[in-house]
Amino acid sequence: MGLTLWLVPSPQDSSRLQKIMQIRPNSQSSEASYPEFYPHITLASLPDPAPSLATILSSIPDAQLALPITFDAVEVGDHFFRSVYIAVHPTAALRDLHQHVHAKLAIPEKTPKFPHISLCYITDDDAAAGERTKYFQELEQSGRIRKDTDSVSLNCGGSNEDDWLSGFDSPEIWIARCEGPVETWTVEKKISLR
Repeated sequence: MGLTLWLVPSPQDSSRLQKIMQIRPNSQSSEASYPEFYPHITLASLPDPAPSLATILSSIPDAQLALPITFDAVEVGDHFFRSVYIAVHPTAALRDLHQHVHAKLAIPEKTPKFPHISLCYITDDDAAAGERTKYFQELEQSGRIRKDTDSVSLNCGGSNEDDWLSGFDSPEIWIARCEGPVETWTVEKKISLR
């Protein structure tokens, strides 16, 4: 994939989400499924060769505020990078930032299911055996998903505690190099939002 721009939660909210991301149904999946990764919303995937770092940085508005993120639903997807994910409410601020970055970088707006936060990556072979559905059902059956009137919350607490999360403020945009196995992806630059 190359370089990507990610909107990320704070370290505290990331830790909360990672508790959900570490849940595994009682099933046999391949070693290629369920790699560890930092929770994020992909804002843009950059072409190869990628623009210079200065050009990438200039695509982010100088006065960009931290963005409030609200969860709309948890959905089962049909792609490795969208195996099971949180559909994020597409606010005007999120859409505007997405359009601004793509326009400044002169790249087409190709961000599938924007905006979303993947909870797990599961191979197509494991998905054919029902693994994506099993993961989603494990979240539902263990009481980890609560559907509210027009949003969804996830219980990120331990076995005997509640810690409901229905969104977060995204304080940073990261430039991540997404090449090779998922667990070898690296963060090249972190940009703080106001």
